[in-house]
Amino acid sequence: MNKKIYTWFLIPAVILGLFSCELDRKPFETIEKDDVYSSSNSLEALTLGNYAILKGSGIADGYSWVNNFYRFAEYPGDNVALSGSTTDPLMFIYNYKRQTTGYRKQALWTASYKTIVGCNTVIERAEAGASEEIDHMIGQNYFLRGMVYFYLTNVFGRPYNQDPVSNLGVPLKLTTDVDDQPIRSSVKDCYDQIVRDLLKAEELMTIEKTASYGTKEAAQALLSRVYLYMEDNDKAIEYADKVFTSGRYALLSKDDFKKYPRFTPDDNSETIFALRYVDGADNQGQWDDWYTFPGMYASVDAQGYPSLTGAGWGELYASVSYRNLVDEWPDDARGAFVTGMVLDESSESLFGEWYGLNAYDNDDSDANMKYNSYLFHQDEVSVDMTTLKQTWEIDLDGDGTDETTVIEESTITAQVDPKTGVTNYSVTPYMVNTSTGATTMLDAPVKLRINKLLASRQTYPKYFVTKCSGQEGKGHLWSPVVVRLAEMYLNKAEAYAKKGDIGNALMNVNEVRRRAIGAEAEYTSSDITPEMTLLDIVLKERRLELAYEGHRKFDVFRNGRTMNRHYPGTHLRGNEPFYEMLPTSFDIVEYLPEKEIQAQPDLIQNP
Repeated sequence: MNKKIYTWFLIPAVILGLFSCELDRKPFETIEKDDVYSSSNSLEALTLGNYAILKGSGIADGYSWVNNFYRFAEYPGDNVALSGSTTDPLMFIYNYKRQTTGYRKQALWTASYKTIVGCNTVIERAEAGASEEIDHMIGQNYFLRGMVYFYLTNVFGRPYNQDPVSNLGVPLKLTTDVDDQPIRSSVKDCYDQIVRDLLKAEELMTIEKTASYGTKEAAQALLSRVYLYMEDNDKAIEYADKVFTSGRYALLSKDDFKKYPRFTPDDNSETIFALRYVDGADNQGQWDDWYTFPGMYASVDAQGYPSLTGAGWGELYASVSYRNLVDEWPDDARGAFVTGMVLDESSESLFGEWYGLNAYDNDDSDANMKYNSYLFHQDEVSVDMTTLKQTWEIDLDGDGTDETTVIEESTITAQVDPKTGVTNYSVTPYMVNTSTGATTMLDAPVKLRINKLLASRQTYPKYFVTKCSGQEGKGHLWSPVVVRLAEMYLNKAEAYAKKGDIGNALMNVNEVRRRAIGAEAEYTSSDITPEMTLLDIVLKERRLELAYEGHRKFDVFRNGRTMNRHYPGTHLRGNEPFYEMLPTSFDIVEYLPEKEIQAQPDLIQNP
């Protein structure tokens, strides 16, 4: 590990004022190390500076912890679909093509250990018991250190339930001594330290603060998740209940939840802790709405609403598999964060959106299909909604030509879901080899979305994600949520499911489902089948609710599930693409940055 990680040259800090309006106006600055240590409120400035390190110098800082951790947490999941290649190393995160180099990985590592050493500085220098304020300040540093170690261990270490004693986590740097260069600790030792830090934070933080700062409840909420990852289900329930018992938080209404990212953390009754970005201080650059993390999800106007001509790259879309879940019920509140970008709202023409496959192996059997990529089609639908108007040619044998095979007009089937009342359309396109007359069915029936003509990029329809944009109506301004109340219900639901307690598991999962959809969508025991187990139900709801908040990759692999990416996206292009990722694969764990291995050869690289 490079000693540079532990050397402080500039310490980002909050300049405290006597009035809260000053904090809101311009909270984050930088001051020299010697000045920090000599100031009367130096330790508090250092504490607030540790929050600033995680944020970086602004929302578009490509080297910040926030702008990189969420890429490692979300891009390898099944909620996203990249619409093209890029020279940005985010491409290698997205398609599981691990690298030992890359500035995003190095930035995540460096920012994490800068924060950890900053926390160590306060923990070493502050005198516990001097006052309630000092104790709370120390507790915030234990909280931040535990949080960072938790995220680091999950990015660079294997899931806890995969032999935590033998598998390696990350180095546990617990001092400010530059000569203290620890080797990697086991995943178990890392989790033990995380729990110790968060328990100490819970003990020391006794002052009520807003969701922009560490609090007792924030430590308890994160402990609930940590225990869940450790499969200590009783503790996961206990610590979620501590958050509920505090009485400080409440789920937003359905209408307000649809606007979740537009609220600041301090104005949101559901947010327990978020890294606060402040309008006017953190978004001063002209490229902020492009190079921030949410800029890949959508192009937005000045108010943060999706726009084809707005700011942001808008190249990473909501996946088909995620949209299929959101579409199951009308007006699912989670659907408010996904917008299909219509090219011409004034047009009366309707189009059927569906996907086909463009390559087979030699025997053309369904069991041996080789999916090189998917073809996206938007075919104009007849007025009576029964047939597609167009005929399409595609490449059957993968030789790069499409003149031998056509997809003929296909009849559309409409079926009303008896539970939701939604009319679902499907189409069964088939391919006819014009040389032999043989027909080959696609995976049938294919879900058909009836919509106006959508904009697309490299054949991929633009379904923008705005769950990380629009705070205070300001472009891609966003305060990433670390823990919120809905997760506490889902933590309890998962823990009860694993304990075999059907009643309590459904009661908790339905709290979230009822808010998002309505009482008519609540699960009952009759919904539990061999094909859809109780845990399947809970994890499905967890995916719906917590999408794009840094959970999905970890939720899949820690539960021993396979990441299924059989849907359109550039992860299926190139050599040896991954359609599925097993929880036992080496590729689910990132390599340590090569520079760290070179600087400290005692660090063992991941296989």
